[in-house]
Amino acid sequence: MPDPSGSTPDMLGRPVPLTVRLPDGRRLGLTRYGDPSHPVAVFHHGFGSSSLELPPAPVLLASLGLQVLALDRPGVGQSDVYRRHTFATFAAETVAVLDALGIAGPVGVLGWSVGGVHAQALAALYPARVAAVHLLSTCLPLGEPACYQHLSPTWKFLRWGQLGFPWLNRTTFLWLSRQWARHPDRTIAGFICLLRPAERRVTQEFRALLRDAARQGFAHAGRGVYDDAQAWCRPPGFRIEAIRAPTTLWHGAADGVWAPSNIPYLASRIVGARLHLLPGQGHMLYLENWAEILTQLRAEMPA
Repeated sequence: MPDPSGSTPDMLGRPVPLTVRLPDGRRLGLTRYGDPSHPVAVFHHGFGSSSLELPPAPVLLASLGLQVLALDRPGVGQSDVYRRHTFATFAAETVAVLDALGIAGPVGVLGWSVGGVHAQALAALYPARVAAVHLLSTCLPLGEPACYQHLSPTWKFLRWGQLGFPWLNRTTFLWLSRQWARHPDRTIAGFICLLRPAERRVTQEFRALLRDAARQGFAHAGRGVYDDAQAWCRPPGFRIEAIRAPTTLWHGAADGVWAPSNIPYLASRIVGARLHLLPGQGHMLYLENWAEILTQLRAEMPA
């Protein structure tokens, strides 16, 4: 398939960075994992992270005959800042990237954490382009009134703060951007100390991978993280019930970031959704179950 970035596959199976020009001239960065001739799964990264948060897993991808395209949202990594960023605009940008790469679809779709909401948006707004959806430790769209009623007091407070005091959040993300750029090892160590046991164990194991992903996530002075937070807190611009592709929700019973009690509610709004609630696992479960997740997704995709 054509590759407008001019990049070539890495013979050692390492991730390959790409850039694509969007129809409005902006640049969007992404990372390709696997052979570009194989069927495509699109991965949406978590909040404050980037396309580098995936284990390369070249042997696994080759055995499945699958490539993963992990897109960096606006203001992340090599992606240009876009102040009007929403779930709907990024879904359209994802389709534009697929078109630019000559991928007609349908594709597999994955999303971790807030990336799970972006995966929902893509499946709801462009159903013909999506073969199957896997939501990994997904969150709810904070700005949808029905979902808002299911939020914990903590998440309601965080949404109120993001919308009510945007200058404070912008300053916070700017400060974090500087910390990740100047002191990445110290910053990841600080975050690990704040995590609950299930998250701390996995984050420590994948420390370097998650550190580098966060450094890229907080590029552009943290502007992309701020805009992503604003988009998350506003009306989502899609209907969860519009998702028609086979959907699987993976969630840890010990998730200390997003309570598993919300997940059966989300699953009830997606026709035929399947729920895997994993005992003893936390918010980082995708790293522990990557082979099983990709194997199931590949079975649901066209040959």
